[in-house]
Amino acid sequence: MEQLLGQLLALITAVCWAQNSLIYAHVGAEFSANTTAHIRLWIALPLMLLVHFAFEGSFFPIEMPLRSFLLIGVSGVLGFCIADLFLFHSFVSIGARQTMVIMTTSPLFGAILAWVVRKETLSALQITGMVVTLLGVAWVVFVDRSAGVIGKKKHVLRGVMIALGGSISQAVAFVLADIGMSENVSAMSANVVRLSFGLGALILFALARKTFVQDFKRFSNKSGHRALLLILAAAIVGPVLGIILNLQALKLAPVGVVTTLSQLTPVMLLPMEKWFLKKSVPPLAVFGTLIAVAGSVLLFI
Repeated sequence: MEQLLGQLLALITAVCWAQNSLIYAHVGAEFSANTTAHIRLWIALPLMLLVHFAFEGSFFPIEMPLRSFLLIGVSGVLGFCIADLFLFHSFVSIGARQTMVIMTTSPLFGAILAWVVRKETLSALQITGMVVTLLGVAWVVFVDRSAGVIGKKKHVLRGVMIALGGSISQAVAFVLADIGMSENVSAMSANVVRLSFGLGALILFALARKTFVQDFKRFSNKSGHRALLLILAAAIVGPVLGIILNLQALKLAPVGVVTTLSQLTPVMLLPMEKWFLKKSVPPLAVFGTLIAVAGSVLLFI
C-alpha cells in the first residue's frame, strides 16, 4: 500500500512540473524569460524556508558541512539560475512540451558526467536508453517542425540548442548536489541552499543587466498582478509542493520507480496542451515523446 502511495505521489510530482512549464512559458512570453526566472525565486525561497522550518526545525541549515554547502551552492547557481534561464528562454522559443521532451536528455548527461567524474559504470541497458532518448527527442522536434507546430528552422534550432544548454546545466547541477548531499545532508536542506544561491546569482545577473528594479515594476499593472498570481501558484506547486511530494515518494517507493514516474512530465503535457492551450499535437509527436521518456526510464532500471 505504501509503495502504491509513493508511486501516486511521484505521478502527481510529474503533473506539478507540467503545470510549472505551462505557466512559465505563458508568463515568460509576456514579461520576458529573464524576469520570470528572477521573480519566481523571490516567491519560492521564502516558501521553502517555511517548509524547512516545519520539517527540520530551522529556517536555514546553518550546520551544514562547508564542503557540502559550497558544492550544493554551486549546484543552485547552475540549476536555479543558469539552467532555468536556458529553460525559460526555450519555453518562449519552442514551447513547454518540446522543451520538456528535450529535458529528458538531462539524466543522459548526468549519467555521462557520473561516469567521468565519479567513475560510475554504464550498463548496456543504460547506453541503449541514451540512444533511445536521443532518437525520441530528434523524432519529436522533426515531427513538430514538419507539422509547423514550432516555427521556422532557424528559430527551432536556436530553441533546441537553448534547451540542451539547460539540460546539460541541470545535469551538472544534480551531480554536484548528489556529491554535496553524500555527507548526510537532507534533500530539504539542500533545496534551501540551492534556492538561496540561485536567487543570489539571479540578483547579480539582474544588476549586471540593470533590470533589477524593472523586473519588479513589470508586474505593477493589472495584467502584471494576474501574472504574479500565476507565478505564485507555480512556485507553490513546483519548488515547494513538488519537492515535498517527491521526497515523500522516495520514502515510500523505490528510487528507480519514483524517478521514472517523475520523468513523465512531457507525457502529461500532451493532453494539457491539447485541452487547455487548444494546440494541435501531431500523433507522431506523441509517439516520439513516449520513445524519449522510455529511453530516459531505461537509465534508471
